[in-house]
This record gives sequence, structure tokens and C-alpha cells, in this order.
Amino acid sequence: MRLKKLVSYGIFVLFIVIGLSFTGIARGYSIPPTLAKIEFAQQTSDLMLNTLFAALTQEFDETTPDNVEQGKQSISLIFNDHNKDMRLVGTVGPLLQNDRPSDKFEVQANQLALAGKAYTDVQRVDKKWYYRRSIPLSNFRAECALCHVNFPAGPTSDWVGALMLRIPIKN
Repeated sequence: MRLKKLVSYGIFVLFIVIGLSFTGIARGYSIPPTLAKIEFAQQTSDLMLNTLFAALTQEFDETTPDNVEQGKQSISLIFNDHNKDMRLVGTVGPLLQNDRPSDKFEVQANQLALAGKAYTDVQRVDKKWYYRRSIPLSNFRAECALCHVNFPAGPTSDWVGALMLRIPIKN
């Protein structure tokens, strides 16, 4: 009888220890990233922005009234709808559904972008930490109106949306 009680108590303690271990593991995934890891993601974001801006500038330099449709397709391939880590987002039509803000960050970032203000945050999305950033975009080149026929002939200072970047932060 005493042995049975001791075994039952041991099993009970074992379940408590296992339960606490799983709780600790689960909470470990929600621990915010360190400042060093955030800075690393921010530096990665700077490099990514430079790369994307260079690609956009190259596209603008090569797009003419004769190849607008090819230019649209080229940009669409770069900003592929399946890539959630870099997106062009706006609310000035005509837009596809995927070009509209898709979550709270993008709604707030787009509102700020339309006033010419950038926005950054560190957020947990789908159980992963990300450095998120938006860069306001204006109608800054004459070529913008070639593809976006609803834009006035540019360049103008009209804010039209944002480039959204999302950098995963490794734990």
C-alpha cells in the first residue's frame, strides 16, 4: 500500500515536471529577440532596400511607352504575390487585393506612408519574430505614370503607398 502511494506520488510529480518543461519550451518561443538580433535584421533590411531600389531604378530606366506591359510583368515577378517579405502596398486604385494592406502593421504603415512617414516595428507573426519596415513611395519618376495610368504625369510629390519589408529574426 505504501509502495503504491509512493509510485502514484512519483508519477504525479513526473507529470508536473513534464508539464512545466513544456510550458517553459512554449514560452521560450515568445521571448522577444535581443537588441543585437534586431540590429542585425535592421542592417539586413537596409541591404534589401538598397537592392530593391536598384532593381526598381533599373526597371524605370528601361521602361518606355513601347514596353510598358513587359515592365509591368517584370515588376510583378519581382514583387511576387507569394513573397510576403517584400510587398508594394497602397490604397490608390486600381489595385489587386494582394496590393492592399493585409494586417494591422500594413494598415498603420500605409496611413503613415500616405503622409510621407516611414514606420518600423518588431513583431511576432505566425510564431516567428520579424523586423518590419515600411518605406513611403511617391510618384517620383515620370515612368510611374506609364504603368499607373491613374497617376498624374510625374514626378510629383504625391504619396501613393509603401514598400513593405519583413525580415525574419533568428533566435
